[in-house]
Amino acid sequence: MTINERVKEVRKLEELTMESFGNKLGVGRSAISNIENNKRNVTDQMIKSICREFGYNEEWLRDGIEPKKPEIDEDIEYGMICADLGITDSRAKQLIMNYGRFSPEDKKLFWEYIDRLSNNLFQEHNNCNN
Repeated sequence: MTINERVKEVRKLEELTMESFGNKLGVGRSAISNIENNKRNVTDQMIKSICREFGYNEEWLRDGIEPKKPEIDEDIEYGMICADLGITDSRAKQLIMNYGRFSPEDKKLFWEYIDRLSNNLFQEHNNCNN
């Protein structure tokens, strides 16, 4: 796999369009398209921006040397997520950690379930107040 293919893989893994990926990196859609189609080389600046913005290892992006992302201790990862969300409830730890590891399809199913649960609770609340 070439570096250009790995750039495309990052974009796909992050579930971004070429335009939104480019916006996060300060370039246009056409620049990303040219990179992904091997019409343009990936600059050192682009490599550093991708690694910084999305948390990928530079060695993987440049040369395909695993792991793609640095391994983070679970407690540190949880702390980072909680800090970002402002969560201090220790009961939420397993749910948050599991959610972070869900596939895109599982995340969709999770939120469909939460929406159904929320709608049911909202309807029960309204029925009690009527």
